Amino acid sequence: MKPSAALLEVVACAILIVVSFVGNTCLLYSTRKCATGRLQTSFLLIFSLLSVHLLKNLVVNVMKIVYSSGFTLDSAGCKVLHFTAALTTSLAIWFMLHFALLYHRKLYLVVYPLREAPNLHQQMHSLKVVSALWGAGVAVYIPVLIYARKPEYVHAGNETDPLSHARIYMDCLMGFGSKQVGFYYGKIFLVLIDVLPLAVLVFVCLWMFFLLSERKKMTYGDIWIGDDDSEVETLRGAKFSILLMLLITPLWISHFILVYFLNDLARHAFIPAVLTALSSGFSALSPFLLMLVNYKMKLVSFCGARVEKPTPQPANVILSPYA
Repeated sequence: MKPSAALLEVVACAILIVVSFVGNTCLLYSTRKCATGRLQTSFLLIFSLLSVHLLKNLVVNVMKIVYSSGFTLDSAGCKVLHFTAALTTSLAIWFMLHFALLYHRKLYLVVYPLREAPNLHQQMHSLKVVSALWGAGVAVYIPVLIYARKPEYVHAGNETDPLSHARIYMDCLMGFGSKQVGFYYGKIFLVLIDVLPLAVLVFVCLWMFFLLSERKKMTYGDIWIGDDDSEVETLRGAKFSILLMLLITPLWISHFILVYFLNDLARHAFIPAVLTALSSGFSALSPFLLMLVNYKMKLVSFCGARVEKPTPQPANVILSPYA
């Protein structure tokens, strides 16, 4: 006997919830020391990503389990489901782009050092950007909560209908009352705010790949000098950005294609589980990738490079003027 579509989706959601909760909790625990002092920008972005990942799994996937178990979502439930799912997806892309831009700038300064002094207000600037991204995300999707309406006619969901396997995706279709608003806002604007940052993210990561290749060729008077903690942090952060770009971009594109052709694919029982895996796969896997890339780094990439204290000199020792 083949498992039902509802059972497959419940199992997929449960696995993703557990994996994401464990991964994000372990990552938060491993970065807890950063909160004792001055917060680094990388930690601030990682903490924002953790919040987005947990929000997606503890709200969206839990609601999917409830719906797949036989409960019907009303119009308010569909609004919360669509709002949270879209908001967390967009914020994950935006934060990843900000993270990549941060390490692209650091890597560029490593490969092509500048003579002017570094910007001392970079930390406060990043805090403002992260706060602005949270505010912009909520503002962009507020119309979903205000104007979207669940269609009066919903799919009955009997097993003889091929669309019954994708009930939560067919029954929770959101309408805006106006075809123009639904087309320009729901199908164009909401897609562009994900596609454009993804395109920029790919471009930035390709540029970082070029900079990393240039970094390997760097010598100092034909002598190679080992990396300090700050350069190790930069190199690890750049590689991590490229790795996550290679994860989030195919997942988003695959999910978008399947949703676009959902009417043709809804007859397959595994489609809801696949859509759930694609939409939540990044939130489940990225914490483990981050911990893997930064293995044995002693939190260098999370908390920034440590400043070594100078060794105290004995009082009776006269230092050479050439020391």
